[in-house]
Amino acid sequence: MYLDFLLQISKLLKASSDLSRGVNMAMILLQEYFEIRNTMLFIRDSVTNKYFIELAPELSEEEKNLWNQKLSERFPISKLHYEMVLSPEELANYQLPNFSNVAGKAGSIVLHPLYGQDRSLPLGIFYGWLPDHPKNQDKLKIIGLLASMIALSLEAHGLNTDTVYQVSTDQTPMILDGVVGVSGVMKKTAAMVKKVAPSRATVLIRGESGTGKELIARAIHKHSLRHNAPFISINCAALSDNLLESELFGHEQGAFTGAVRSRKGRFELADGGTLFLDEIGDTSLEFQTKLLRVLQEGQFERLGSSKTSCVDVRIICATNVNLEHAISTGTFREDLFYRLNVIALEVPPLRERREDIPLLLQYFLEQLNEEYQKNIQLSQENVETLKYQDWPGNIRELENAIHAAFLMENDGILRIKPQAGKIEQPQHSDKIITLHPQSKSPHLSVKHEEVEAIQKALSRNRGIQLRAAEDLGISLRQLRYRIKKYNIPVRKIQT
Repeated sequence: MYLDFLLQISKLLKASSDLSRGVNMAMILLQEYFEIRNTMLFIRDSVTNKYFIELAPELSEEEKNLWNQKLSERFPISKLHYEMVLSPEELANYQLPNFSNVAGKAGSIVLHPLYGQDRSLPLGIFYGWLPDHPKNQDKLKIIGLLASMIALSLEAHGLNTDTVYQVSTDQTPMILDGVVGVSGVMKKTAAMVKKVAPSRATVLIRGESGTGKELIARAIHKHSLRHNAPFISINCAALSDNLLESELFGHEQGAFTGAVRSRKGRFELADGGTLFLDEIGDTSLEFQTKLLRVLQEGQFERLGSSKTSCVDVRIICATNVNLEHAISTGTFREDLFYRLNVIALEVPPLRERREDIPLLLQYFLEQLNEEYQKNIQLSQENVETLKYQDWPGNIRELENAIHAAFLMENDGILRIKPQAGKIEQPQHSDKIITLHPQSKSPHLSVKHEEVEAIQKALSRNRGIQLRAAEDLGISLRQLRYRIKKYNIPVRKIQT
C-alpha cells in the first residue's frame, strides 16, 4: 500500500503542469490511503517570513481567506521549524486552523516542514490530522517523504529561486518575459522581481511613464505560485470614482442607472491570482479610503449589495507620482501608502539604461518586420545618435518613434529623427535617481543638469548630504566634489 501510494504521488507531481493541482490531489490521496484528514499546505512568504495557507482541500475559499487574514497578523515563524506532533489542545498555542469534524476524536495534529536543498527556513509546512492508530509511525514516515517530494517540486517550479534567466542567444536578450535588456540596472530589477515573486506581499512599482511597469507586474505574477490564476489589470486614472468602484468591486442589478444585470468586479475576477492597479497615485482620497478597507480586511461589498465577499488576491500597484510629495500635500493617504509600499520596486528610465537602446530598437524593428512582412534595416549611425537621446517618454516613446519611422521608410533603411525638443524631465516626476554626465546630446547642458539634480536631491532630503548622495546614486565624496566644483552656495546645504 505504501509503495503504491508513493508511486501515484510521484507520477502526479511529475506529470502535472499545474503544481497546485498536483499537490492538492496528493493531499486528497493521503486522506484516501491513510485516513489523514484536514490536510493543508502552508507556503512561506519570503518577504514577511510568515506562513500562509496555499492549499486546503477541506477548507472553503472563504474560510481559507479568513484564516490567512488572521495569520498575517500573528503566527510566529520560529515555532514551526521542525517536525511536530501536537495534541488538539496544544493547537491553540500556535493559532492555527482547527476543524469541528474531528472534535472529540482521538488523534493528533502533524506539522512537517518542507525543506529545500539549503535547509535554511522551510519553503512550506504540511499540516494534517492523524487519527490514533498503532501504525502511526509508518504514516509519519510517509508524510515526511511526501513533504520532501513536494519541496523538490516547489523548487523545480521556481519557488525561492533568485536567478535571472535569459533566452537563447539567437534571440533578443531578455531578462524577464517581454523585458529586453542587458544593462546592470535592469539585471538588478529582474533579480528583485524573481526574489519577491513567490511572496504574497503587496508590491509598489515606481517609475516614469512608459518605462514598462505593467510588464514588470506581469513578470512578478508569472514567477509566482499564482501564475496559473488570473492576472487582472486596471488603469485607475482612466475612470471616475464611481466607475472605478464598480469595476473593482462589481455591482448588483439595479445598483445604478444602466446596471441591467449583476457583474463581478476585478477583485472577484482576480481571485486566487494577481490584481494590478496602475496609476494608483492618481486616485481620489475617497476611493483610497475604500481601497484601504479591502486591503486591511480582505473584504468588500458589490455596489448595491450588503453581502460581504472575501477574495484571495495579491495586489501590485504602479505609479509615476511622487507619493511622498502627494502625502505632504494631502492628496494621498499616508496609511494607504504604507499598506501598498511593502515591497518597493523602482523601474529605471531609459536614459539610465542606454546600453539597452540598441537592443530595444532591434526588438521593435523585428516585430514590425514580422507584422508587415518586410526586411527593413536600421543604420548603425542612427543607433548611436538615438542612444544618447533622453527619451522622456521612455520605452513607449521609443517604440512609437520606431513605428512612425517604419511607416515612412522608402529605401529599406529605417531612419529615426532625433527628438531634439524632448530632453527635459517629465513635469509629473520630480525624482531623479542618478546623474548622467555621459549624455552627448548637444541640446543638454551637463553642468546645468548636474546642478539641478543636486539641488533637488538636497531639497528632497532636507539638506542631508549623505541621503542626497544615496538618492543620486553616487558616493558622498563625489557629491561634495560636485558641490565644490559647481560652487553651489553653502547656505543651501544644511549639514
